[in-house]
Amino acid sequence: MAYQAKSALEVQLDVLGALMLRDIRTRFGGTMWGYCIAVGWPCAHVLVITGFYAVRHMPTPIGDSIVLFAVSGLSPYIIMNYTARKMMEGPLQNKQLIYFPQVKFFDVVMSRALVEICTSSLSIFLVFFIAACCGAQVLPHDAFAFCEAMLLALCFALSLGFLNVFISQIFPPWQIGVIVPMLIMYFTSGVVFVTESMPAVIYEYVQWNPLMHIVKVCRSSFYPGYGADASILYVLMVCGTLLMAGLLGIRFIVPRFYN
Repeated sequence: MAYQAKSALEVQLDVLGALMLRDIRTRFGGTMWGYCIAVGWPCAHVLVITGFYAVRHMPTPIGDSIVLFAVSGLSPYIIMNYTARKMMEGPLQNKQLIYFPQVKFFDVVMSRALVEICTSSLSIFLVFFIAACCGAQVLPHDAFAFCEAMLLALCFALSLGFLNVFISQIFPPWQIGVIVPMLIMYFTSGVVFVTESMPAVIYEYVQWNPLMHIVKVCRSSFYPGYGADASILYVLMVCGTLLMAGLLGIRFIVPRFYN
């Protein structure tokens, strides 16, 4: 039987698969337990929020379950935070691989993005499973709105991730500096509290945070009538702008640093 050369697409998929396996083995110690810790780590966010409300004896901002309130707000944040930051770290940690002719810069970025998407998805599943074990009603009333929120969070994470990759290549300290805007988005997104409780002057500026709109869409799937003012169009416009800036920078500016 004559040997058939692989197509360019097959070679590309093989490279992505190899990079993903290498990424998982090197980052998580090559053991199942290392990867389990990465998947279970976001659950600490739920414990912190529920513990904060329990210790201070604060009423749940929406509904009667603080666990459901935390889970509905954290799900989009988990996807956005981990994917956007870890995509940036991929080329910095695997810079030597880019000098192989079969491996392109974009391959390293996409392999890290795919690993983080899978890890975040498993983390969200685990968070909802633990919430269900705690007695929370985790089945959304509007499944379409929940799926819509997860897709918006994924789009925002990828667009922000590509922009972070571009900035970190021309300005390496950005891998630390990115923590500042991430924290700002976190504390103004309504994950810990509802943004409607903020003063009107501050709320006017908070609405520029795309994550806030995504969190509202996610919570609207569990709390009917909530989040009617969330703007999906605004989130898509921000995602498109960030994605274009990141991809153009990766295509035309980043290659100069590898010549």
